[in-house]
Amino acid sequence: MKKQLLIATGLVASLFTSCKKDDDTNVIPTENLKVPYSTLTSTTNYFETFKSADGKTTVDFSGQTTRINMLKEMDAYMKKGITSTITAAKLKDMYENKNSAFADASLNTATDKTIVSKTAQSFSTVDADAERQRFYGYFTKLEANSASYNQVAAQGKAGVLDGKYLVDEKGFEYPQFIQKGLIGAMMLDQISNIYLGTEKQAADNSNVVSGKNYTALEHHWDEAYGYLTSNEVFPKKDPADATKWLESYLGTYVRQVSTGVGGENAADVYMALLKGRAAIVNKDMTTRDAQIAYIRTSLEKAVAIIAISYINKTKTATSDAVRYHALSEGVGFIYSLRFAHNPKMNRVKSEELINSLMNKPNGFWSLTNADLDAVRDQLASAFGVSKDVVVNH
Repeated sequence: MKKQLLIATGLVASLFTSCKKDDDTNVIPTENLKVPYSTLTSTTNYFETFKSADGKTTVDFSGQTTRINMLKEMDAYMKKGITSTITAAKLKDMYENKNSAFADASLNTATDKTIVSKTAQSFSTVDADAERQRFYGYFTKLEANSASYNQVAAQGKAGVLDGKYLVDEKGFEYPQFIQKGLIGAMMLDQISNIYLGTEKQAADNSNVVSGKNYTALEHHWDEAYGYLTSNEVFPKKDPADATKWLESYLGTYVRQVSTGVGGENAADVYMALLKGRAAIVNKDMTTRDAQIAYIRTSLEKAVAIIAISYINKTKTATSDAVRYHALSEGVGFIYSLRFAHNPKMNRVKSEELINSLMNKPNGFWSLTNADLDAVRDQLASAFGVSKDVVVNH
């Protein structure tokens, strides 16, 4: 009996040792990582960190840069509405990349790149089409308003406020609805729901894409990065002027929102982007998934804080021009929140809040501070941030 007990004890010990050895093989020793996490800092060059065996960067997000440049040209064209009539047809051509609508010839020849195809792409076919139709409707409204470019806007009358902002008879500034709306409908949606989504993140990570020097999974991560910034670090100061930054659109607002106002530090967001890409190279999907969760939450919170901040700036504005400009931006960001991953402000709730701001008989002209507070407080409660937050934007 004693002999049998000893044999059994030895067998259990042997099995335990074998299991422990097998478990250890699933842990990537730190010294064997292709990109050690300890080497990554907030000043690490994204392009230089990820290279192929021949020393060339494996980072490529040219498609994202192209679409952002398309939006910049749309913005420039919409700004002309304060001095001349602009057309919905041209905006539609830019949105769909048709009829050589861009001044930059390289954008016209990028025929496989459009903004419309990347608008609300994570939504169902029916819902995505509804969001795209919203933007077409905005183009039409903007054309109609621009016919009054030589008029001073007033309640019930389209025109320009303070020589800067073209609004309709209800005080709505459609260029802001379009620009801020696409920050969510294209950039936030593409990052959080498409490129960091389940389908794209299940892409092959073993084989290099034919004719390229990156795997499909590496490329998808970089495409998400490209919708936030086109620079080698985030955020990046202008070398020629230290008071300026080189981000645009979503990247600008993520930079402006810090832990001091309830958001996440931009440097930490960048570290998550770096670490997630390194994890893909290291084939460490547990670490990658943790970075995805952090990035999604950080971007969602940044958009919510900016929306609240614009509402608060509306309340303290000293002129109708400043008031309705800030409020139009705020509406654009409330709309954008429907594109957050697992949003706390889904499509239905986002629409409800927007309607409460826009459906008064005289639009923005009819709003009271109590109306603004009701919307602001719901946003603050949903995202767990201060209702009094104001960001320096």
